[in-house]
Amino acid sequence: MTLILLKWVKPGMTRLYYDIIKDIPDSMENLDKSLAESTGLNLFELAARAAGTDSRRLSGEVGKYTAAVVPITSGKGIITGFSEAVSAILCHLGFAAHITGEPDVAGIGEVFNCGADIFFAADDRKFLAVNLKNSIIVDNSQATAAGFVHALAAAAEHKGKQLKGQPVLVIGLGPVGSHAVYELERLGARVRVFDTDTEKMNRFSSLHGSVTPVSSLAEALLETDYVLDAAPAPDIVTGEQLRPEMVVSCPGVPHGLTAEALADAGSRFIHDKLPLGVAVMALRSISNTWV
Repeated sequence: MTLILLKWVKPGMTRLYYDIIKDIPDSMENLDKSLAESTGLNLFELAARAAGTDSRRLSGEVGKYTAAVVPITSGKGIITGFSEAVSAILCHLGFAAHITGEPDVAGIGEVFNCGADIFFAADDRKFLAVNLKNSIIVDNSQATAAGFVHALAAAAEHKGKQLKGQPVLVIGLGPVGSHAVYELERLGARVRVFDTDTEKMNRFSSLHGSVTPVSSLAEALLETDYVLDAAPAPDIVTGEQLRPEMVVSCPGVPHGLTAEALADAGSRFIHDKLPLGVAVMALRSISNTWV
């Protein structure tokens, strides 16, 4: 067995809270319907696509895996309802999932004692899925970015179009937004980026010659039909800025649409507060095709 020591350098994820995740266990069927309307794919199919594998192949595999969710008390402590939400998402995908009776290191020990194949654990800095059978570790930021990028691509294809060669605006260059840029480049999109931290935006763009920074969000929104909103900020896209054909894929919590824009967007708005990222984590952890 190889012992892997992980050093956390800086915060890497938005901290959720009970009121925005409490309904997740009871909303999975509705999420499937919403995603199908927007992208033509349900949660499992979309997550498999983002994991780079065939949903039909994986659908016969997930039931063979047991997954454990380990509550973590470090930092600001356990988020009430978080472990329950993650477990419900995994069960919806077809995994045999449960929450460990003990938190922290004791919980990880319980994972080994019960023979679980995968465990999920999150603190204030990282949220990881660890497959103990194949030594794959999947980071939520990367998985969430891939999920919402492929949701955007699938939504375009659902309308008979594609992202390749098209301008896509990424709002927010935190961990999810930055990884989304890489995924969009892999799909051949022309990536434009906006971040309120101009220095960070320009530094990021200078390291990625194919990425174009924009100084005005309002002007950039008028020049693209595809937006990935990874900025955890409300009311940054108004109804007037929401173009008739615009599709907004939004991993950011809270999302950035005003009430007017949200009402106008309908199925052109793709958003959830946890499930897609967890689903991609889970399917990537058991997929041998993902690199």
